[in-house]
Amino acid sequence: MPPPTPGPRTLYDKIWDDHVVHQQEDGSALLYIDRHLVHEVSSPQAFEGLRNAGRPVRRTDCTLATVDHNIPTVSRKNFTTTKNFVEEPESRTQCMTLEDNVKEFGVTYFGLTDRRQGIVHIIGPEQGFTLPGITCVCGDSHTSTHGAFGALAFGIGTSEVEHVMATQTLLQRKSKNMRITVDGKLPEGVGSKDVILHIIGVIGTAGGTGSVIEYAGSVFREMSMEARMSVCNMSIEAGARAGMVAPDEITFEYLKGRPLAPPTGEAWDRAIAYWRSLKTDEGAKFDVEVNIRAEDITPTVSWGTSPQDVVAITGKVPDPSTVADPTKRASMERSLKYMGLTPNTPMEDIKVDKVFLGSCTNGRIEDLRSAANVILAAGPDAKVAPGVVAMVVPGSSLVRQQAQAEGLAAIFTRAGWDFREAGCSMCLGMNPDQLAPQERCASTSNRNFEGRQGAGGRTHLLSPAMAAATALTGKLADVRKIIGAAVSDESSITVKNALEFLTDEVLSPPTPGGYLGDTPLPAADTPSPTRKFTIVKGIAAPLAIENVDTDMIIPKQFLKTIKRTGLKDALFYTLRKDPVTGAATDFVLNRAPYDKASILVCTGANFGCGSSREHAPWSLNDFGIRCIVAPSFAEIFKTNTMQNSMLPVALSKEECLILYDDAMACKELEVDLEKEEIRRETGEPIKFKTDAFRRHCLLNGLDDIGLTLQKSELISAFEKKRTENWPWLDGFAYIKEGKIPNAGITKKGAKIDW
Repeated sequence: MPPPTPGPRTLYDKIWDDHVVHQQEDGSALLYIDRHLVHEVSSPQAFEGLRNAGRPVRRTDCTLATVDHNIPTVSRKNFTTTKNFVEEPESRTQCMTLEDNVKEFGVTYFGLTDRRQGIVHIIGPEQGFTLPGITCVCGDSHTSTHGAFGALAFGIGTSEVEHVMATQTLLQRKSKNMRITVDGKLPEGVGSKDVILHIIGVIGTAGGTGSVIEYAGSVFREMSMEARMSVCNMSIEAGARAGMVAPDEITFEYLKGRPLAPPTGEAWDRAIAYWRSLKTDEGAKFDVEVNIRAEDITPTVSWGTSPQDVVAITGKVPDPSTVADPTKRASMERSLKYMGLTPNTPMEDIKVDKVFLGSCTNGRIEDLRSAANVILAAGPDAKVAPGVVAMVVPGSSLVRQQAQAEGLAAIFTRAGWDFREAGCSMCLGMNPDQLAPQERCASTSNRNFEGRQGAGGRTHLLSPAMAAATALTGKLADVRKIIGAAVSDESSITVKNALEFLTDEVLSPPTPGGYLGDTPLPAADTPSPTRKFTIVKGIAAPLAIENVDTDMIIPKQFLKTIKRTGLKDALFYTLRKDPVTGAATDFVLNRAPYDKASILVCTGANFGCGSSREHAPWSLNDFGIRCIVAPSFAEIFKTNTMQNSMLPVALSKEECLILYDDAMACKELEVDLEKEEIRRETGEPIKFKTDAFRRHCLLNGLDDIGLTLQKSELISAFEKKRTENWPWLDGFAYIKEGKIPNAGITKKGAKIDW
């Protein structure tokens, strides 16, 4: 392993140092990935890339797949096949494509007939696949969830999904260290969801950009693992690369006995000894420190179309006229118009049409217990308010089974809730669970972007307890008014041990074989002219919107593709099409000459925030936009653009405004990557800086995977040391006797019993 950094180190520093395969001269590092989770939306193009290049999945023992985003959550009582069960054609294609890919490449898969199926970020911890000290990735931005275990976990795009499957590594540049400390005692009725919504309200959706957040303080130390997961889950909504909580006795107790955790005995003791070292050293320095008093946090709810648009439930809808910054004021006005809200309206006066309890943020057993306790506190005759549709969607089939055994399902159904099967459901509405235009939903999910839960749908984010209170009253409600004092322990909820519901099955073993370093390597890809970015000259389209999110760039209905192309018409679809008539609007990209733009100039910060899915840059690229200029970018979006031979250029707000004026005047711009300057028709060129390695790859059309495979001997050497130091990471729980397998690759075409 690399030598540790001298001096006191943070938790993030330690995990980073333990996973560096090779340190690049430019400061970036080739990082080893311990765990890779795969789902149906962001993987088809990655598997296709492997197939076309003749490459296998390097570590099938460290890869786990499931279906969650697209699947219906209706009863599976009469389930026969995925083909017959998933009615929507494009969703069905994605699900069936994943089934075919896991068979061909030998990846373990929890399908719709498997009782372990569920949302990808719930099944990982549930099975013990997620462990302290690991690096964990998935083609989904909410991979930050797994940081609750003291892991470095982050979302990646499809190109990086392919890179991990082929090499078990990623090329990364180290983020800044950020610590958010919350000390004190949380008031009655305040839970982990309120804590993270409050934090995002304080620092903003770009507050953590370029950083990995460590959550510290008495509030997080006292939280259960499920509560910590909810907090870390939404780190991405604060712009952070990842969120982490140092592992402790609560972590160890949660993991003990889980199918893929180290078995008790010598292996467990050795793992615990290492896990105890995963904490920030005294005197370690953080680049950013934020301190929050627990007593200042109240039950919190969102009012707008960004997770930072939050207020206490006792508060009012804010008034944009009080905001001086014109871009921020315009964003607030846009949000209020979309949400159908009037400034200064009390939040508790806002009526809802639907209530959604579920998602990778709040679909765990404790979330269901929290909501059920509110129903019990309201009395034996408590019912969902007339005119309100309330649904409960457990995060996994095992959570669903446990909820039934504890009597939670009966409490919900008796009160008029719809208790459904496991899946992502209405969190993002890629499945049949969606809002109709202008329907208002109180949701325990993580995003309230425009159209997130359905085209034209309006989302208010809140906690499970608040969701239950809202369902009972028909309006956004303060849960404290229902529970009064603490909820009595005398209730019909009998808490079960979650381990009772874990199957004794273990994952199928990987096909025996050596490390990739022991097999012939495919030739490194040769430079491709189509991948090069040298000079782009053309019309620039002006855009004056802050926090342009990935759902705005490409709505979810266009994500059901197994190709990287064909997304030109999907770009900014909700802005380019009238939601009622479908006719073209006056949006800038619909107007000549901007309909032929090759450059986009945005004056608002945090461009590309939201999802890690690569469809956003694909749609921009398809339209013909090769370069985006903005004051700042979301980290994942920035990486995804460069993976697709596109260039994100971050400039000062003042420089963006200069180029915006040029764009408004229909003047051409010329972006020169080699000279790192943007040339204007009039005036001085504007200089910019790019990452040296990424600049080299773009200028020469180089393929990341081909370059990484040239370091295969270094990767193999790292894997050998990894087995010696942390044998439990080689997936020995996949083998029934608990023996450590000769972890290696599955040859292309091999099958496993899944």
